[in-house]
Amino acid sequence: MKIQQPHFGRQVRQIRRAQGLSQSDLAGDEMSPSYISLVESGRRAPSIKFARLIAERLSLPAEALLAPEEGSERQRPHRLGLVGRLVAARAHQSDGNWDLARDELTDIVDLAGTPELGDVRWEARWELATTLGRLGESEAREQMLRTLLADPLTTDFPPLHTRVAVEIAQAVKDTGTLTESARFAEEAIRVARSADPPAPDETSQAEAVLLSVCTESGDWERAAELADELLRDTDVPTGRPRATTLWAAAWARYVGGLTEEALTLMAKAEQSMAQTSDLPLRARLQLAAGLLHVAAGRPDSADGLLQRAGQVAELVGTHTDRMRLAAALALVALHRGDREDADRLVAVVDAGLGRLTVLDRARCSVVTARVHRARDEEDTARQCFQSAAALYEQAGAYRIAVTVWRELSAPDGSPAGVDPHVLLLP
Repeated sequence: MKIQQPHFGRQVRQIRRAQGLSQSDLAGDEMSPSYISLVESGRRAPSIKFARLIAERLSLPAEALLAPEEGSERQRPHRLGLVGRLVAARAHQSDGNWDLARDELTDIVDLAGTPELGDVRWEARWELATTLGRLGESEAREQMLRTLLADPLTTDFPPLHTRVAVEIAQAVKDTGTLTESARFAEEAIRVARSADPPAPDETSQAEAVLLSVCTESGDWERAAELADELLRDTDVPTGRPRATTLWAAAWARYVGGLTEEALTLMAKAEQSMAQTSDLPLRARLQLAAGLLHVAAGRPDSADGLLQRAGQVAELVGTHTDRMRLAAALALVALHRGDREDADRLVAVVDAGLGRLTVLDRARCSVVTARVHRARDEEDTARQCFQSAAALYEQAGAYRIAVTVWRELSAPDGSPAGVDPHVLLLP
């Protein structure tokens, strides 16, 4: 029997949703939710064995799903209907129903395959990239954005080109390939500046990403120059663009040894971010501000910031947000000498370490190493430091990798000067 895709996958999705089952319910122990997602989107044809297992879990005979699609062509989707489904997907996003949003958007991308529906397909892919990011599917998000970058609508319209290039730069930075991230950020800046009329919002976002990449990669001299340029620019809009610019500049100032100026800039970034409705981003900014206060030796003033970030993380935060928060709180506990609390928090971090991106694993490994060192468990601490250094090198953050080796070999076992492992950039 032959499995016809995407017909098989569309049927599975429709029946699963009608029965109120999640992709995890359908996957069971034999398959993974991501595998079910690939099958439902038509990107993977299951084996006959798995097709029968899926049918069994849907309480259907296998033949009902394996039957060929009637007619040689699918009915052409109506634009108005697809736009309505796009609105429904955005409503799922607003409600935090990210799995439902992904299902809806994947369907729209599949159905809007004709040239006259190219704009609908573009919007659906853009929203799907956002949704995949919220679900922690970093690689799938990056691939969707790369598909968008090659779309004719993107290449023919500079604001869209800039917008997508900025998001790819951010996505690639998050997965730890800093050199490639810088290339995409520079491409976004070039396109935004050459647009007629220029696109100041997109330009500032791209410059903030490039500044972040330079700071995280250890190119602190270039970061200082970029921060100077951005802070001199009076045309940067308010709201999110202004907040992310100040946020990135604050960390560039910190690694340059200007901690007080960094704290001032971060406070201004918080004020600008208060004007936005992006709650998860505001929470990450508060977490970044809390980490900066910890790095400045002010754990008491970090408490309120970290508490507010934690409240949002419980509601709308991702796995990464929660792991970053746990690591930050472990650092506060270490500063206070509360080893019991630090042990508890590091256990949380260790349990979730495997799902983090390269740079986040590196940072969290340093925090774990410090907690083990505080317990006088030097052998375990050494292994964690070595793992962190290898991860930084993998990401291309060689200068920061060197600081790990220095901390490992420090006679008193404590970090000296700037602590680049607390960096949390937009």
